[in-house]
Amino acid sequence: MKFTLSKSRLSNSLQSILQVVPTKSTLPILTNILVEALENKLKISATDLDISITATVECQVAKKGSAALPARILFEIIRELPESEITFESTNTRMEIRIPNGSYKIATVSADDFPKLPAVNTKKEVRVAGDDLVKMVRKTTFACSTDETRPALNGVLWQTEGERMQMVATDGHRLAKMSLDNPKLKGLHEDIIIPPKVLNLIPRFLEKEGVEIGVIFGENNIIFNLDDVILTSRLIEGPYPNFEQVIPANSDKKMVVSKEDLNGAVRRVSILSNALTHQVKFTVNDGSLTLSTSNVDVGGEGQEQLECDYTGDAIEIGYNASYLTEILSRIEGDEVMFELSSPVAAGVIYSPNTPKEEYLCLIMPLRLAE
Repeated sequence: MKFTLSKSRLSNSLQSILQVVPTKSTLPILTNILVEALENKLKISATDLDISITATVECQVAKKGSAALPARILFEIIRELPESEITFESTNTRMEIRIPNGSYKIATVSADDFPKLPAVNTKKEVRVAGDDLVKMVRKTTFACSTDETRPALNGVLWQTEGERMQMVATDGHRLAKMSLDNPKLKGLHEDIIIPPKVLNLIPRFLEKEGVEIGVIFGENNIIFNLDDVILTSRLIEGPYPNFEQVIPANSDKKMVVSKEDLNGAVRRVSILSNALTHQVKFTVNDGSLTLSTSNVDVGGEGQEQLECDYTGDAIEIGYNASYLTEILSRIEGDEVMFELSSPVAAGVIYSPNTPKEEYLCLIMPLRLAE
């Protein structure tokens, strides 16, 4: 195998696929990347057996071939090299990396030892607007659970029934749900649960707006075709909990408040909140929202008052400040709407300028200390 390409082009591709290379593994081969020199292009692949990335870059190929190389050692060498053309030439067990004023040699592993990657059948792909997919990912994945005892909640539910697609994520304490029109997915009725790790990779590779992404639905995996980059991920086995039943249908209390003012106040007041619960108390009545917290461990108290539009009886309710600021950062617009019912019922949060059916978040209250 022998090929030549520029340092910058190779470095960018290596940096992209390193995100799925495990730092330690019981299978040493997984700390390697698969390098395949084909007709005028180089394919670089990495996998942790759950997620795979294949990046394709144009290059001058003098001799076709393939080998597995130690990922992080290769990346560190390439990263430190000055910008130049780099030539790779392999023997049976070693790869020589040549630059104009030097050379490096590293051991290779047979490409046959590298895990077989899923085949990509582009004839089965459905093209989805990249901007829509990225928007849904950014507004939902933050709410996924990290509790391994409930595997389904570790992923994002993607529903494609009818002419709309919907993503939902929840960890039992908060929920994010986004729905958008997409007639191209009509007829794909399966609900699938996707690990957030692969979804969060998509925005990193989608540099241009207005680009479509190819999606291939497999029996137990999903493939995202971003042209020069292919992302593959196993799916999480379901079923996903019935999230609709936890979203309150009718709330008799509604509050509209400045998002920026609320976000700032929550951040400031929560400095003195309990280190475990991060609890901030909301006291809401006609035209006024008071945020307060106290921490006996440091002997501190904090309180701020904000103006708001409020309809309903006065209410006191506690929230986890960390969850709240995460939600507020994903709500678009200058104002945010809260729909409340009781101190122990979930609060629904959304933008007054966006239909609730399109995007909403839900947050469970914390029990207020007596």
